[in-house]
Formats: sequence, structure tokens, C-alpha cells
Amino acid sequence: MFKYLSSYRPFILTKCGLATAYLWFCWDLIRLNLALHKHLLELIPPLGKEVVCNDAGVNEVIIASLSLVSQPIACWIYLILSPIAVAIYLWGRFRWLQVGVAAWIWLSIVGLTAHLSVLMTTADFWLSWCFILYLVAGLITPTGLWEASQPSFKINLWRSNPTISSEYVFLLVILQFTVYFYAGLNKLIFGWTAWTSGRALQDLMYDPAMHNYVRGISLPYIVSFFLCYITLAQRLILPFGFFSMRLRVWAVVILGLMHLGYEAVMQVAIFPLIGISCLLVMIPPKQLAIPLLAKSSKVPPKQAQKQVKARKSHLASMPSRAPRLSQKIFAMSVVGLLLVEPAIMSYESSDPPYWNVKLATQLHWIMFADGGSASKERFKVRVEVYNPATGASHLEDATNLPLSYFPATWRTRLYSKEILSKALAAQHPGSSYEATDEYLENYINAAVELFRAESSPQQILGRFVLAIEPYNKKAQSQ
Repeated sequence: MFKYLSSYRPFILTKCGLATAYLWFCWDLIRLNLALHKHLLELIPPLGKEVVCNDAGVNEVIIASLSLVSQPIACWIYLILSPIAVAIYLWGRFRWLQVGVAAWIWLSIVGLTAHLSVLMTTADFWLSWCFILYLVAGLITPTGLWEASQPSFKINLWRSNPTISSEYVFLLVILQFTVYFYAGLNKLIFGWTAWTSGRALQDLMYDPAMHNYVRGISLPYIVSFFLCYITLAQRLILPFGFFSMRLRVWAVVILGLMHLGYEAVMQVAIFPLIGISCLLVMIPPKQLAIPLLAKSSKVPPKQAQKQVKARKSHLASMPSRAPRLSQKIFAMSVVGLLLVEPAIMSYESSDPPYWNVKLATQLHWIMFADGGSASKERFKVRVEVYNPATGASHLEDATNLPLSYFPATWRTRLYSKEILSKALAAQHPGSSYEATDEYLENYINAAVELFRAESSPQQILGRFVLAIEPYNKKAQSQ
């Protein structure tokens, strides 16, 4: 119960992939936190202004706690200790030490993102949950079975590649299932027309999140239509293959190729790394694998009986012990949360709780769900400039100037998309957007002030103009 059969090597490779993703995450976020103390704070509102809870007293305590764990010295501690935390995680021995390391890694993710929630992505929440579930595995593993269920790195085990029955793998598989399945379901909820008509990928080619070398490429409709339905099938059907020995390998291969494709067109760093790492544990053990096209009728009865006995004998040889009632209840609660919370988040998407963003525990898998409905539009900040010599005036583009505050990171593209969505919301009074959105106002003010600072003394600057314009690839590249 609450276990999943895997092999030792994929298990270790999964942990290596998640460890690498965490180190990458720390490097990204420390650079962004350093930028906060230069000019980035002009774009990001102070943490003290954020409202995490409607109760003023509770909100004050949460904000004070987040401020404490996100101090500059704390961020440096997270970065310096990250290799040590990763080494202990990969070492894997001593159950309660592993629980402590998992808690520390989760705390570091919360601390590093406390001031930068607007830059958090689905990959960050996914990574956070991978380590939260490692902590949970430490609590639900029966006494004396930690080394057998979540084995440490050993050369002899790597060579023999034994089958393992792991609580941690089980929880990762459930998480992976919900990520894919709800990502597909949310595409039908929030982007029904775009995805079912087959135009979603045509529009998404213009999305700000796409890398510049593919952004704006015109995708033929027939290709977009075909890929849209493949994407929906990948999300809604393939995840069920995680629970079939016959289908596991195919699910891993197809979804792994999908992640490589995303990396090719988007270059979103840790996202494909986390996805592929978590898929590896689903590769079935060699002793239990069933070929996809194998037919039992072609196997002689005696040989079939021997195969069944061999599998049963192999499973019976694995150490097992029933968990305590409290462990069963806790495990069922966590699994229920993973399966049900994303559905609640989809239902309440117009007003999702903010505290789970600040705690890096949000379970809202909504990657590109709208099908690129606004991908062909761009938000523009233009400043009116007068020429004293001619008396004429023209508009200069100042839109991208605030992006110079960011270090070179893939998150800048996703921040641009977030600002675009806020600007689009400002034009629709019926939405939940408030006209005083501080992120948008800060961005506009920074763009105008930077333009003024870079202008020559001879230029006379007038009003600034905001606009939503069609995307122009040539203009973007200039």
C-alpha cells in the first residue's frame, strides 16, 4: 500500500535530476534576490505590503516570518548550504536526517521566492512538492524499511540494479499524474475553443514565453491541429499508463520527448529537467516488465506459469511491513490533497488563495491553458518626444527598458508575459483586476523614468501613452 515498483538506477537518477534542478533554482533566485537590492525593487512591491491572509493579525505573523527567512544573509546561507543539502539527499541514509534535509530544502525555496512570487513558475511549485513529498515519505515509511524503500547510493546496488518498492516513488508518480492530467483538463476548461479548434499552438508560437528564435513563426493550421490533439491526449490519457507495467515505458518515452520539445522552443531551464527526472522512476523493473505487444496466447502454458511464479517469487522476496494506522491516514490525506486540490484550484481560479504561492505549495497546473488567447498582442509604453528644431513630436518606445533590471534568466520572459496579462486585465473592467495593480504601475513608472534618464538634455519629453498592439517580430528584433 502506498508503494510503487521501480528500479534502483532510475530511482538514483531521479534524485540526481531533482538535486540538479534545485541547485539551478538556487543560482537563479540568488541572482534575482541580489538584483532586488539594486534596481529590481522598483518593479517588485515590498513584501510588507502583500496580503497573504484576510485576518490582519495572522497576515502580520506570516509576513514577518517570510521576511525573516528571506533576509539577504538567509539567502546566502541557502546558496552556500545547497551543495551540502543535495549531497545528503543523494546519500540517502538515516531516515530522520533525510526528513530534516527535505524540510530545509523546502524552507530555502520559500525563503528565496518570498520577495519574488511574481517570478515563480509551475516548475518551482513542482520542485517544491518533490521535496515536500520526500519529507512525507520519511513519515509514512514503516519502521526499519527506509533503506529498503528509499535506498542510499551504493556501487554494488547500482551494478545489480534491484527492484525497489518505494513510498517516495509512489508519491512522485501521483504528483506527476496530477501535473499532466490537470494541465490537460485545464486546457479544456480555460481554452476550450483554442484547443479543440486546433489553433492553440498557432497562437502560442507568438507567446512571450517562447524563445526569440521561434517566436513569431507561422505554424500551418494542419500541423497546429494535429499537435493540439496530441497534446490533449498526452495530458489526459497517457498519465493513466503510469499504473500499467505494459504501458509505463511508452508513457515515459512520449512524455519525455514532449519535455525535450518544450526545451527546444522555450528553453525553460528546470521545467523539462524536473519532468524528465520524475518520469525515470516509472521505467518498469526488468524482472517485471511486460512488452507492449506481447500476447499471452503465443506463450506456451508451462512457460506462462513459470513467468507468473517468477514474478510472484520476486515480489515476495522484497522486504515489506504494514505501516501504522496513523501513517496510513496521513498518506491517504496527502494523496487526497494531491488529487483533489488541483480540481478546487481550477474551480476557484478567479480567486485562488495566495498563501499557497508564498509557501511554494500551490497545486494549480495551468501551463498555457488559455491556448495563447492573447499571445499575438503586446503591451507598449510610449513616451512623447518633442523636437525643438522642427516643433514636431513623435512617440518613442520605452517598453523593454525595465527588463534591464533583471539578470540574464529565462524568468524574464515569463515576467513580461505576466505584465502583459495585467495590462490586458486593466482594459476589461469585468475582470477581477484592480485598476491600482502595483506591479503594472511600477513597470510603467520605471519605463518612463529610465527613458527620461537616457534621453539627451535637448529632448523635451511630454506625456506617456499606453497601448495594446499586435505583435511585430521585426519590430521586436530591432
